[in-house]
Amino acid sequence: MNTLRNTLGALCAVLVAASVQAADPMGTLHNVNGGQTRGKLQWRNAAKEYVVTTDRGTFTFPADQVASVDVDRPAALDGAIKRVQSGSGLASAVKTLEEIAKDYRHLTYDKEATQWLATAYLKEGKAAEAIKACETVIRDDPTAAYTGAMAVQYWEALIKDGKSGTQLNRHLEKAIASGDKVAAASALVARGDAIMARGTSRANCEEALRDGYLRVILLYADPATDAYPAALYKGAQAFDGMGQGARAGKLRETLKSACPNSDWARK
Repeated sequence: MNTLRNTLGALCAVLVAASVQAADPMGTLHNVNGGQTRGKLQWRNAAKEYVVTTDRGTFTFPADQVASVDVDRPAALDGAIKRVQSGSGLASAVKTLEEIAKDYRHLTYDKEATQWLATAYLKEGKAAEAIKACETVIRDDPTAAYTGAMAVQYWEALIKDGKSGTQLNRHLEKAIASGDKVAAASALVARGDAIMARGTSRANCEEALRDGYLRVILLYADPATDAYPAALYKGAQAFDGMGQGARAGKLRETLKSACPNSDWARK
């Protein structure tokens, strides 16, 4: 019986390994001449080229000859994201997201995987690891440091790791000047957070409100974003820190009425 169990266990391990191997990035590459090639995708960073493996062979395309690449969503990504969101099974989620971020480098889903990988690291109190993961993506695409959802996690990691100086400010200024309203609002919240990370003195609370949270509330009052309810919640805390409970209360009322389904309204 033990022999049978061991055999079945070994077989399961082989099947699991095979399924992991089968999860190679798949998609369709569109070249500038209008042609397209579908197969297993790979990005070679040193050569700046894509490799597509099909049943007809392997084909190489320099990046400047590629118009776009449509990549199939990794099958394991959504499950890993749910584990990060729930906070259960973080270790397995981290392993999965690390693999996706590596295998899908420069193939669309490296950014989303890294966004949630950084979120998981931050939940584990590993800000330095979150920074390292994000900067792997940023080396390929510098704009990822100030646009997109991954940038928000990167900024948070920099703040929590005590690196909220010139480097962070440079990224936030680019986000604010980018013309992207979501990026700008998120950057202003992060600016407020960086100020508050220095301490909860009255002066810091006032500065965080003036240069961060209130700007979001006045200029980017969009309940569909995470930045607006975050600014309302954190702005209320800052007003509390200044001893202005009435103004804090008004922001909390706005948060509950304008963003009732936000996680911030449930805190």
